[in-house]
Amino acid sequence: MSFTITGTGSHAIAGGTGWLEVHVTSVPPDAGHGTANPANYYELGVLRLGDGTGVWPPQALDAEHQVVGCPTGTTLLYYALRPGVSADVTEVAGTNPFSGPAGSTGATGATGATGATGATGAAGAAGATGATGPAGPTGPAGPAGATGPAGPTGPTGATGATGAAGATGATGATGATGATGPTGPAGSSGVLAYAEAQLSADVSISSLNTWFNGPSVSLGAGTWAVWCTLTFYSSTTQNQYNARINDGTTSYASSENSQPFVSTPLTISLVATMVLSSTKIVTAQVLAGTGSSTDGKLEAATHNNSVGNNASTIVALQIA
Repeated sequence: MSFTITGTGSHAIAGGTGWLEVHVTSVPPDAGHGTANPANYYELGVLRLGDGTGVWPPQALDAEHQVVGCPTGTTLLYYALRPGVSADVTEVAGTNPFSGPAGSTGATGATGATGATGATGAAGAAGATGATGPAGPTGPAGPAGATGPAGPTGPTGATGATGAAGATGATGATGATGATGPTGPAGSSGVLAYAEAQLSADVSISSLNTWFNGPSVSLGAGTWAVWCTLTFYSSTTQNQYNARINDGTTSYASSENSQPFVSTPLTISLVATMVLSSTKIVTAQVLAGTGSSTDGKLEAATHNNSVGNNASTIVALQIA
Protein backbone atom coordinates (compact mmCIF):
# COMPACT_ATOMS: atom_id res chain seq x y z
CA MET A 1 0.00 0.00 0.00
CA SER A 2 1.31 3.49 -0.90
CA PHE A 3 0.38 7.02 0.19
CA THR A 4 1.76 10.59 -0.05
CA ILE A 5 2.84 12.78 2.89
CA THR A 6 3.39 16.56 3.15
CA GLY A 7 3.50 19.04 6.05
CA THR A 8 2.86 17.55 9.53
CA GLY A 9 0.57 14.67 10.47
CA SER A 10 0.26 10.90 10.90
CA HIS A 11 -0.83 7.87 8.86
CA ALA A 12 -1.94 4.35 9.87
CA ILE A 13 0.44 1.46 9.05
CA ALA A 14 -0.97 -1.99 8.18
CA GLY A 15 -0.19 -4.91 10.52
CA GLY A 16 2.68 -7.16 9.37
CA THR A 17 4.58 -4.29 7.70
CA GLY A 18 8.36 -4.97 7.94
CA TRP A 19 9.67 -1.69 6.48
CA LEU A 20 8.70 1.52 4.67
CA GLU A 21 10.17 2.70 1.35
CA VAL A 22 10.16 6.53 1.35
CA HIS A 23 10.68 8.30 -2.01
CA VAL A 24 11.02 12.11 -1.86
CA THR A 25 9.19 13.60 -4.87
CA SER A 26 9.76 17.30 -4.17
CA VAL A 27 12.93 18.93 -2.73
CA PRO A 28 13.14 22.74 -2.18
CA PRO A 29 15.89 24.35 -4.29
CA ASP A 30 17.56 25.83 -1.17
CA ALA A 31 17.76 22.50 0.71
CA GLY A 32 21.25 21.91 2.10
CA HIS A 33 23.04 18.64 1.45
CA GLY A 34 26.23 16.82 2.43
CA THR A 35 28.82 14.91 0.41
CA ALA A 36 27.40 11.36 0.80
CA ASN A 37 26.60 9.25 -2.28
CA PRO A 38 23.64 9.34 -2.86
CA ALA A 39 23.39 12.88 -1.43
CA ASN A 40 22.39 13.36 2.23
CA TYR A 41 19.99 16.26 2.74
CA TYR A 42 19.55 18.49 5.80
CA GLU A 43 16.21 19.48 7.33
CA LEU A 44 13.92 17.77 4.77
CA GLY A 45 11.85 16.42 7.65
CA VAL A 46 11.62 13.93 10.53
CA LEU A 47 9.81 10.53 10.67
CA ARG A 48 8.75 8.67 13.84
CA LEU A 49 7.05 5.25 14.23
CA GLY A 50 4.59 4.30 17.00
CA ASP A 51 2.39 1.39 18.19
CA GLY A 52 -0.62 3.33 19.55
CA THR A 53 0.76 3.45 23.12
CA GLY A 54 4.00 5.33 22.44
CA VAL A 55 6.61 6.14 19.81
CA TRP A 56 10.17 5.06 18.87
CA PRO A 57 13.07 7.52 18.39
CA PRO A 58 12.74 9.91 15.40
CA GLN A 59 14.60 9.37 12.12
CA ALA A 60 15.72 12.24 9.90
CA LEU A 61 14.50 12.16 6.29
CA ASP A 62 17.87 12.75 4.60
CA ALA A 63 17.75 10.81 1.29
CA GLU A 64 15.59 10.89 -1.81
CA HIS A 65 15.08 7.10 -1.49
CA GLN A 66 15.16 5.91 2.12
CA VAL A 67 14.34 2.56 3.85
CA VAL A 68 12.81 2.77 7.37
CA GLY A 69 12.65 -0.51 9.41
CA CYS A 70 9.40 -1.09 11.36
CA PRO A 71 9.71 -2.61 14.89
CA THR A 72 7.19 -5.38 15.67
CA GLY A 73 3.77 -3.86 16.48
CA THR A 74 4.15 -0.66 14.41
CA THR A 75 0.72 0.83 13.61
CA LEU A 76 1.39 4.57 13.02
CA LEU A 77 3.77 6.81 11.04
CA TYR A 78 4.16 10.38 12.34
CA TYR A 79 5.87 12.93 10.08
CA ALA A 80 6.91 16.62 10.04
CA LEU A 81 8.20 17.76 6.63
CA ARG A 82 9.70 21.12 5.69
CA PRO A 83 7.46 23.33 3.50
CA GLY A 84 7.93 22.41 -0.16
CA VAL A 85 8.86 18.75 0.64
CA SER A 86 6.57 15.85 -0.34
CA ALA A 87 7.21 12.10 -0.38
CA ASP A 88 5.54 8.85 -1.46
CA VAL A 89 5.56 6.08 1.19
CA THR A 90 5.14 2.35 0.34
CA GLU A 91 4.41 -0.26 3.03
CA VAL A 92 6.29 -3.58 2.52
CA ALA A 93 5.14 -6.75 4.34
CA GLY A 94 7.78 -8.95 5.93
CA THR A 95 10.35 -8.94 8.72
CA ASN A 96 12.18 -5.80 9.85
CA PRO A 97 15.54 -6.03 7.96
CA PHE A 98 17.33 -4.74 11.09
CA SER A 99 16.03 -7.57 13.37
CA GLY A 100 18.42 -10.11 14.88
CA PRO A 101 18.43 -13.74 13.48
CA ALA A 102 16.27 -16.46 15.06
CA GLY A 103 18.00 -18.88 17.52
CA SER A 104 19.06 -22.35 16.18
CA THR A 105 17.07 -25.56 17.02
CA GLY A 106 18.45 -27.68 19.87
CA ALA A 107 20.08 -31.05 18.98
CA THR A 108 17.93 -34.27 19.01
CA GLY A 109 18.36 -36.44 22.14
CA ALA A 110 20.28 -39.79 21.79
CA THR A 111 18.33 -43.07 21.12
CA GLY A 112 17.86 -45.29 24.20
CA ALA A 113 19.85 -48.62 24.46
CA THR A 114 18.28 -51.91 23.08
CA GLY A 115 16.59 -54.12 25.74
CA ALA A 116 18.27 -57.45 26.84
CA THR A 117 17.45 -60.78 25.00
CA GLY A 118 14.92 -63.07 26.79
CA ALA A 119 16.17 -66.35 28.44
CA THR A 120 16.22 -69.68 26.42
CA GLY A 121 13.25 -72.04 27.09
CA ALA A 122 13.81 -75.34 29.12
CA ALA A 123 14.84 -78.61 27.29
CA GLY A 124 12.04 -81.12 26.44
CA ALA A 125 11.63 -84.37 28.54
CA ALA A 126 13.51 -87.60 27.52
CA GLY A 127 11.53 -90.19 25.48
CA ALA A 128 10.16 -93.38 27.25
CA THR A 129 12.28 -96.69 27.29
CA GLY A 130 11.22 -99.27 24.62
CA ALA A 131 9.45 -102.58 25.69
CA THR A 132 11.53 -105.73 26.52
CA GLY A 133 11.78 -108.23 23.64
CA PRO A 134 9.98 -111.74 23.93
CA ALA A 135 11.79 -114.71 25.64
CA GLY A 136 13.55 -117.26 23.40
CA PRO A 137 11.97 -120.80 23.00
CA THR A 138 12.80 -123.60 25.45
CA GLY A 139 15.47 -126.04 24.22
CA PRO A 140 14.52 -129.71 23.52
CA ALA A 141 14.52 -132.16 26.40
CA GLY A 142 17.78 -134.10 26.73
CA PRO A 143 17.96 -137.81 26.77
CA ALA A 144 17.18 -139.44 29.94
CA GLY A 145 19.99 -139.29 32.28
CA ALA A 146 21.98 -136.11 31.92
CA THR A 147 20.12 -132.89 31.83
CA GLY A 148 20.15 -131.32 28.43
CA PRO A 149 21.92 -128.03 28.04
CA ALA A 150 19.92 -124.91 28.49
CA GLY A 151 18.54 -123.36 25.34
CA PRO A 152 20.27 -120.25 24.03
CA THR A 153 19.08 -116.88 25.26
CA GLY A 154 16.68 -115.12 22.85
CA PRO A 155 17.91 -112.02 21.06
CA THR A 156 17.57 -108.62 22.75
CA GLY A 157 14.45 -106.72 21.73
CA ALA A 158 14.85 -103.63 19.45
CA THR A 159 15.41 -100.16 21.02
CA GLY A 160 12.20 -98.21 21.49
CA ALA A 161 11.59 -95.10 19.31
CA THR A 162 12.90 -91.69 20.52
CA GLY A 163 10.32 -89.70 22.43
CA ALA A 164 8.92 -86.42 20.86
CA ALA A 165 10.87 -83.15 21.42
CA GLY A 166 9.70 -80.93 24.27
CA ALA A 167 7.87 -77.65 23.38
CA THR A 168 9.97 -74.47 22.78
CA GLY A 169 10.26 -72.26 25.86
CA ALA A 170 8.32 -68.90 25.83
CA THR A 171 10.08 -65.70 24.51
CA GLY A 172 11.64 -63.57 27.24
CA ALA A 173 9.99 -60.20 28.08
CA THR A 174 11.09 -57.07 26.05
CA GLY A 175 13.73 -54.98 27.79
CA ALA A 176 12.72 -51.48 29.10
CA THR A 177 13.04 -48.46 26.70
CA GLY A 178 16.20 -46.39 27.22
CA ALA A 179 15.81 -42.90 28.75
CA THR A 180 15.28 -39.90 26.39
CA GLY A 181 18.46 -37.91 25.73
CA PRO A 182 18.68 -34.34 27.18
CA THR A 183 17.06 -31.47 25.25
CA GLY A 184 19.54 -29.33 23.29
CA PRO A 185 20.13 -25.73 24.46
CA ALA A 186 17.66 -23.07 23.30
CA GLY A 187 18.75 -20.70 20.55
CA SER A 188 19.62 -17.08 21.52
CA SER A 189 17.04 -14.26 21.20
CA GLY A 190 17.39 -11.59 18.51
CA VAL A 191 17.37 -8.69 21.01
CA LEU A 192 18.24 -9.22 24.73
CA ALA A 193 17.97 -5.69 26.17
CA TYR A 194 17.14 -2.08 25.14
CA ALA A 195 18.23 1.34 26.39
CA GLU A 196 17.45 4.90 25.22
CA ALA A 197 18.11 8.48 26.41
CA GLN A 198 17.46 12.07 25.19
CA LEU A 199 18.76 15.43 26.32
CA SER A 200 16.43 17.18 28.76
CA ALA A 201 18.02 20.60 28.05
CA ASP A 202 20.40 22.21 25.52
CA VAL A 203 24.16 21.71 26.09
CA SER A 204 26.22 24.91 25.54
CA ILE A 205 29.42 24.28 23.53
CA SER A 206 31.19 27.19 25.20
CA SER A 207 34.83 26.43 24.31
CA LEU A 208 36.58 25.11 21.21
CA ASN A 209 38.25 21.72 20.76
CA THR A 210 36.77 20.49 24.06
CA TRP A 211 34.47 17.46 24.34
CA PHE A 212 31.05 18.07 25.92
CA ASN A 213 28.71 15.25 27.04
CA GLY A 214 25.40 14.66 25.23
CA PRO A 215 22.84 11.89 25.99
CA SER A 216 24.20 8.69 27.64
CA VAL A 217 23.03 5.17 28.61
CA SER A 218 24.31 2.57 31.10
CA LEU A 219 25.03 -0.76 29.33
CA GLY A 220 25.86 -4.10 30.96
CA ALA A 221 28.32 -6.74 29.75
CA GLY A 222 27.52 -8.11 26.26
CA THR A 223 27.45 -7.14 22.59
CA TRP A 224 25.53 -3.92 21.80
CA ALA A 225 24.45 -2.03 18.66
CA VAL A 226 24.33 1.73 19.46
CA TRP A 227 22.85 4.61 17.39
CA CYS A 228 22.75 8.36 18.08
CA THR A 229 21.38 11.43 16.32
CA LEU A 230 22.71 14.85 17.44
CA THR A 231 21.34 18.29 16.45
CA PHE A 232 23.53 21.48 16.55
CA TYR A 233 22.79 25.20 16.14
CA SER A 234 24.74 28.47 15.99
CA SER A 235 23.31 31.87 15.02
CA THR A 236 26.60 33.71 14.32
CA THR A 237 29.02 31.44 12.43
CA GLN A 238 29.02 28.44 10.10
CA ASN A 239 30.45 26.25 12.88
CA GLN A 240 32.30 22.96 12.35
CA TYR A 241 31.30 20.19 14.80
CA ASN A 242 32.71 16.75 15.74
CA ALA A 243 30.83 13.88 17.43
CA ARG A 244 31.79 10.47 18.87
CA ILE A 245 30.38 7.48 20.83
CA ASN A 246 32.65 6.89 23.87
CA ASP A 247 32.63 4.75 27.06
CA GLY A 248 35.15 6.89 28.95
CA THR A 249 38.09 4.92 27.53
CA THR A 250 37.32 3.83 23.96
CA SER A 251 35.69 5.74 21.06
CA TYR A 252 33.63 3.34 18.91
CA ALA A 253 32.44 5.76 16.16
CA SER A 254 33.09 9.41 15.16
CA SER A 255 32.20 11.95 12.46
CA GLU A 256 32.29 15.69 11.67
CA ASN A 257 30.21 18.18 9.67
CA SER A 258 29.76 21.94 9.20
CA GLN A 259 26.70 24.21 9.11
CA PRO A 260 25.91 24.97 5.45
CA PHE A 261 24.70 28.49 6.39
CA VAL A 262 24.65 30.72 9.46
CA SER A 263 21.60 30.09 11.70
CA THR A 264 20.96 26.73 9.98
CA PRO A 265 20.65 23.65 12.23
CA LEU A 266 23.03 20.71 11.58
CA THR A 267 22.53 16.98 12.34
CA ILE A 268 25.21 14.28 12.81
CA SER A 269 24.21 10.58 13.14
CA LEU A 270 26.53 7.76 14.34
CA VAL A 271 26.21 3.97 14.66
CA ALA A 272 28.60 1.50 16.35
CA THR A 273 28.83 -2.12 17.59
CA MET A 274 30.68 -2.74 20.86
CA VAL A 275 31.54 -5.74 23.09
CA LEU A 276 31.59 -4.82 26.82
CA SER A 277 33.09 -7.05 29.53
CA SER A 278 31.44 -5.07 32.36
CA THR A 279 28.88 -2.31 32.88
CA LYS A 280 29.85 0.99 31.15
CA ILE A 281 28.35 4.47 30.74
CA VAL A 282 28.25 5.03 26.94
CA THR A 283 27.94 8.72 25.95
CA ALA A 284 27.46 10.70 22.73
CA GLN A 285 30.07 13.52 22.98
CA VAL A 286 30.47 16.70 20.84
CA LEU A 287 32.96 19.54 20.25
CA ALA A 288 33.25 22.68 18.11
CA GLY A 289 36.41 22.89 15.99
CA THR A 290 38.93 25.71 15.43
CA GLY A 291 37.38 28.72 13.68
CA SER A 292 33.91 28.11 15.17
CA SER A 293 32.12 30.50 17.53
CA THR A 294 31.49 29.69 21.20
CA ASP A 295 27.73 30.35 21.05
CA GLY A 296 27.03 26.89 19.53
CA LYS A 297 24.86 24.38 21.33
CA LEU A 298 23.70 20.77 21.20
CA GLU A 299 19.90 21.03 21.08
CA ALA A 300 17.45 19.01 23.18
CA ALA A 301 14.55 20.01 20.87
CA THR A 302 14.63 21.02 17.20
CA HIS A 303 15.19 24.74 16.57
CA ASN A 304 12.14 24.97 14.27
CA ASN A 305 8.77 23.22 14.68
CA SER A 306 9.84 21.41 17.87
CA VAL A 307 7.95 18.24 18.86
CA GLY A 308 9.64 17.72 22.23
CA ASN A 309 13.08 16.93 23.69
CA ASN A 310 14.05 14.28 21.13
CA ALA A 311 16.42 16.12 18.75
CA SER A 312 19.54 14.59 20.40
CA THR A 313 19.01 10.89 21.18
CA ILE A 314 21.05 7.73 21.86
CA VAL A 315 19.58 4.20 21.47
CA ALA A 316 21.20 0.80 22.28
CA LEU A 317 20.09 -2.81 21.53
CA GLN A 318 21.85 -5.80 23.17
CA ILE A 319 22.27 -8.53 20.52
CA ALA A 320 24.44 -11.08 22.38
